[in-house]
Amino acid sequence: MVRLLSIGIEVFSSLIFIVPAVLVLQYAVLRQRSFFKMAAVMIFACYLMAVFSAVGIPTIASWHVRPEFNLIPLIDIVNSPPDYIRNTILNIILFMPLGFLVPVIWKEYRSLRIVLVMGLGLSLFIEVLQIFTFRLTDVDDLITNTAGAVLGYYAAKRFSFRLPWKLSEKIDSNYGKKCGKYEPIIVLGLAFFIGFCLKSLVSDTIWDVVLASDFWERIRS
Repeated sequence: MVRLLSIGIEVFSSLIFIVPAVLVLQYAVLRQRSFFKMAAVMIFACYLMAVFSAVGIPTIASWHVRPEFNLIPLIDIVNSPPDYIRNTILNIILFMPLGFLVPVIWKEYRSLRIVLVMGLGLSLFIEVLQIFTFRLTDVDDLITNTAGAVLGYYAAKRFSFRLPWKLSEKIDSNYGKKCGKYEPIIVLGLAFFIGFCLKSLVSDTIWDVVLASDFWERIRS
């Protein structure tokens, strides 16, 4: 319950920055006017914020170097099989929306190879960031996260590639076309920047209110 509350506060705190960032990207840069596309990109950005919150990326005020590595695959299953299985399932579930949303929103990314590379790349990026936290940088996370993205891709391919609504419009300007080609990467960069530099400006205030309330004592008990 506490973990879900934490993720919810982090995502909610990011909305004040995510909404204008997505609006500027869609309307000013890409010249898109599709409500469905804007809503879909907003959902994708919020999902990324939830991922960053769940894995505990550092912030500009709290990062520090404390590297801990596990470079031997499957070693933890020997030490604690139940915990390993639980973490494996959670990692797969965490990255399934990535493999689902990216090819659904952007037709140019409807390729298993592209989704696999994106899943592996995002997971590697997160594992590198965890060098600057108290968390473990684990090779098993790379494997399970990438597997989750691939499963999400197959779910999208099975159920959502033929949805009737139109998510995007034709981009006329060359600059817009170049940005549109890398739009999911741009959204990822925006989400990381918001999480690293801006989110805590709002979330710290919300946490002060929550920790001082009776609600906090109830959910802890």
